[in-house]
Amino acid sequence: MPHDVSWDEYNAHQSGRRPRPSLDMALDAVGPSTSPDASGVPTEDRVAVDLGCGEGVEVTALLEQGWTVHAVDGEPAVLRRLAERTPADHAGRLHIHHLAYAEIDALPEADLIHSSYALPYCPPEHFDRVWATVRAALRPGAVLAVQVFGPHDTSFGDPEMTFHTEAQARALIAGLDVVSWREEDADGMAYTGPKHWHVFHVVARRPTEG
Repeated sequence: MPHDVSWDEYNAHQSGRRPRPSLDMALDAVGPSTSPDASGVPTEDRVAVDLGCGEGVEVTALLEQGWTVHAVDGEPAVLRRLAERTPADHAGRLHIHHLAYAEIDALPEADLIHSSYALPYCPPEHFDRVWATVRAALRPGAVLAVQVFGPHDTSFGDPEMTFHTEAQARALIAGLDVVSWREEDADGMAYTGPKHWHVFHVVARRPTEG
């Protein structure tokens, strides 16, 4: 994200889009609840964390499917809008955490952790601690869905962002079972215009044992 564009401006622009495909893949990987209600959707004993939730598109989708959701972001305006538009019958399952990456040293244990295009914006000096926190929050059998930026990305070299080679990205998920791994290394469009994307799209599951 160019430094002359505010996160609040970007996040507001996300309102109304569809949930990311990574969330759909993660939900498919989680599978049905062991105690589904009459509609077959997950019941509220399922817990999700959306790290860097932004405008909360994926948070809303999870709430609509019966999940308890912890929405984490460093921007207070997006969290306020998310709280304001969440229906009263879902509000009891929404837990909002206003935290910058520098402040994250614990996350709730979860069955699903989703972080859409957010972790690359964790400054390098905080990344290892935040990533260890994410791994520690995965319950046995939990699913993780993230994007990691590679060195061919237009943003590479930004000192406030974290990038990984393919080998480094694979090392991040060592010990997890890979559900989906896709490398995107191509020209495309971003909010601010044309750019070259280099992204590792990862969905992985913590084994139920070990």
